[in-house]
Amino acid sequence: MYNKTLVTMGLIAAMLMTGCAGKTSSGTQTDAAKADTVQTEATAVEAKDEAEAGAAQETVTAELAKYESADGWSAVYDKSIIEVTEDDGTWFSYTGKADGVNRIIVKYYPGEMPDEVLYDVMADANGLPEHTRSEGYFGAGKDVWSMRTSMASGVIDNATEDYIAVERNGGTLLVQITTTKQADEMTGMSISDALSAVIDSFELKDQQPQTYSANVPGKYVAEVTDQIDGQEVKAEFYVQFNEDHTGVIHMQDDVQVIWYSREGKVLDAQTGEQIYEYVVEGDMLYLTDIAAQDPEAIEFTKEAEAETSASVD
Repeated sequence: MYNKTLVTMGLIAAMLMTGCAGKTSSGTQTDAAKADTVQTEATAVEAKDEAEAGAAQETVTAELAKYESADGWSAVYDKSIIEVTEDDGTWFSYTGKADGVNRIIVKYYPGEMPDEVLYDVMADANGLPEHTRSEGYFGAGKDVWSMRTSMASGVIDNATEDYIAVERNGGTLLVQITTTKQADEMTGMSISDALSAVIDSFELKDQQPQTYSANVPGKYVAEVTDQIDGQEVKAEFYVQFNEDHTGVIHMQDDVQVIWYSREGKVLDAQTGEQIYEYVVEGDMLYLTDIAAQDPEAIEFTKEAEAETSASVD
């Protein structure tokens, strides 16, 4: 944009010089055009320098530090805008100019599973308040799965409480994120970026395989028979659910999916929309297309471990 502006101004100056040739005032007009060009160039350079200086200042003022917990997890945070304290858990509090409370509290609950912990911290005398539920990967990689909920805060005005519960080595690591709605949109974005950066940086040392829904992964197969032009045609459908919560559903086409531990949700991996529901009972998996008008579950049988390995190879 900077070069384009200079080129445009140069063309205008040239046109002025050509159009005014032979007039007694041509020298004065040419000088004015040159002055305008120089002024425009100086303004563009000044603006560019200010932008670069501002970006450099932001880079310099960021003070990244790493917090390492005795519970075997670590997270990176920006010391210039986040303060870390320890008080019944580890607190990452946003210290920039903002309305209300904006923080992360991390605490480990030994011997308790995610849903149990989430109920205990969210419920009041009337049980669980209105909330939304989801699931997803946690931290810096894609090898740790988490249960998530979100609700309006019952103790802090105009605030939202988000919870991330991670099964960890026989217990649950709970991450509670409190954010207050900001009058200024840019401030809200800054808070979100700062707290999200902490969440995304989490690393879990010596993380053992998660047992929550450990019975689900595997390959499930179904033989179906259809009538085509009066002939019986047999086909093999299958559902492949992997330990990292990815998977494939093979029927008419192959669909890449993400499967949830709770409520049997199956999402299209590309769109994030729920497309199926599943139920696992022993070695049987029942899959239902939620878009069907009269949905009927298709019954799949789990392959033995050796058969699954051979078919994958």
